[in-house]
Amino acid sequence: MRDKKSGFRIDGTLWPEFVSLQTSGAACSQKKVIVRTRPGLALAACLLALAAAAQAHHSYAMFDVSGTRTVAGTVAKFDWKNPHAFLWVYVPSAAKPGTYDLWGFENGSPSVLQGHGWTKEMLKAGDKVSVEYWPLRDGSIGGHCEKVTVQQGPVLQCPSDLGRR
Repeated sequence: MRDKKSGFRIDGTLWPEFVSLQTSGAACSQKKVIVRTRPGLALAACLLALAAAAQAHHSYAMFDVSGTRTVAGTVAKFDWKNPHAFLWVYVPSAAKPGTYDLWGFENGSPSVLQGHGWTKEMLKAGDKVSVEYWPLRDGSIGGHCEKVTVQQGPVLQCPSDLGRR
């Protein structure tokens, strides 16, 4: 079989659409093989790399999935932004009475939260809340949100499948 572009014979183990044989002149006896990638193949490789990165990003390995815990406190801030919304809550410190620790709770993306009935105005600084969460494995304060109960307000289910893994 001959390559249509170069006219040289191609070894049967190489695919003609990916290989071009070149010489530096008609009298040259050595041939150089150049492997070409198709745009589709390059795109597929990039998509696979991105999918692997996204999977690693969306791992729940950092959370202890053996059970949820609950803390009560005051909303410090509700970050409504991609890729994940975060709820920041002042929780009375067990180690230092009379002081507060700032706890962070990861949540889904704003678009996923909206699908579960959340809005960015639902939680405001100063709101008294109780947060059910999946704790961080390393013992740091905070975790992945499971449910937020607003004092004298709604119970907000967080879009989490940690308990179903």
